[in-house]
Amino acid sequence: MASGRDGDREERVVLRGDELERFRQVNLGRLLDEVHMGFDRRALHYLRESGYPMLNAAHTHVLRTMRFEGSTITDMAARAGISKQAMSKLVAAFEEQGFVALAPDPADARSRIVTVTEDGRRLLSLGIQALKRAEADIARVIGGDRLDQLIELLAAAREAGSPDDEAPASAYRRRRS
Repeated sequence: MASGRDGDREERVVLRGDELERFRQVNLGRLLDEVHMGFDRRALHYLRESGYPMLNAAHTHVLRTMRFEGSTITDMAARAGISKQAMSKLVAAFEEQGFVALAPDPADARSRIVTVTEDGRRLLSLGIQALKRAEADIARVIGGDRLDQLIELLAAAREAGSPDDEAPASAYRRRRS
């Protein structure tokens, strides 16, 4: 046993080659990440099928952070866990498509408020339907009751937070596949 930084004793794990590879493939973090990416791809596929073939995975950052009451690019970037510059580019693409409108922020002359247009509301509505379809796909594989349990367990894990109290769980930056 080895001593951890906080004085607790932690068990030293020794794995052989095949055990290490199995652990790499089935550890919780990897499974969550792969299911998350697969879920996003499935939902994005359904959204594209609904008439939005121009959308890509990066656009989900805007969809997840759009607020009907409006939001600044800075706030949207923080909620998405990406840079302000990246969010600015994504918002510009959404503005060009007519999904959002930009207006000066009365509280800060350097900032602009992103508001959802009627076309943006339609996109969000279809996005919710796409998410529900992706959830239904998973329910068909694991069962509806087990999906409900999974959602409850993941919500509880999210509430537990991370050791880094400065960064909310939603600020997780996905790996690119």
